[in-house]
Amino acid sequence: MACVLALLTMLAGGMLAIRAWTVQPRRDAELSGLRVRLERAVWLHEPTDHGDTATLPDLPGAPAPGQRRLAVELTVFNPRSVPQDFTPGELRLIEATDKEWRPSMGGTTAFTVRPSELLSVTLGFDVPPTSAVLSLEWTRGMERAALLSTRRPRSPDEGPPSWPRSVEELPPGNATAGSSLFHGRLACTTCHGNPAEPGGPHLGPALGNFSRVGATRVSGMSAAQYAYESLLNPGAFIAPVCTGQETCAQTSTMPLYGESLSLQEMADLVSYLVNLRTGE
Repeated sequence: MACVLALLTMLAGGMLAIRAWTVQPRRDAELSGLRVRLERAVWLHEPTDHGDTATLPDLPGAPAPGQRRLAVELTVFNPRSVPQDFTPGELRLIEATDKEWRPSMGGTTAFTVRPSELLSVTLGFDVPPTSAVLSLEWTRGMERAALLSTRRPRSPDEGPPSWPRSVEELPPGNATAGSSLFHGRLACTTCHGNPAEPGGPHLGPALGNFSRVGATRVSGMSAAQYAYESLLNPGAFIAPVCTGQETCAQTSTMPLYGESLSLQEMADLVSYLVNLRTGE
């Protein structure tokens, strides 16, 4: 992971990436003779995110002040017997209001992918402040595929998110909407597995019986409050067991969802978790 972030930092024109907010990729696509897989998506953070009030240096290729860079790693494969051209500009980040951003890092010149060739491509999209859901889309000819849905993290100068201390102060949650977030945009199953399949593969703790187990993690804390605080601060409570009987790593790799979810989305996700009654 350190090597990947070092590469992204170098490609970003020397901008120091102290911390990154990782977005779980969720799909592959094949359009007009090429296959693309989104391997990784990372929102890069500037040094000022950690209390440094100094102005970022004006480095070539760095995002403009106030912008955040979404760095994405793709693999492009040509399954056909003839060469195919690929242009980085086929990828764009789209806001629901029809605003869009083309790659600001990674080039705009088309290149040729030879038959059976697999290439790695790293692109960057610089985004100004917005709270809207953003969609990473690949357009090739008349075909289009959505590769990722994400939100731009907030910067400190945009003000801290207004998260209440108690989960009971959130708006009423909708478990169905929370399920869509869990299995869809947030791709929680990538680490936690499918709660309906307790014997399936998972890297993090299984969540199938969270309604019962969550209430036993911290004395005097409800399952809902435990879920809420864990989503805001993944390192606050470390589950005792992750894969099989192996203990969980003491440093959580879960994204900081307080930077990307709205109050309603947080309530929906918590509602889904506390209503899980399947599994171990």
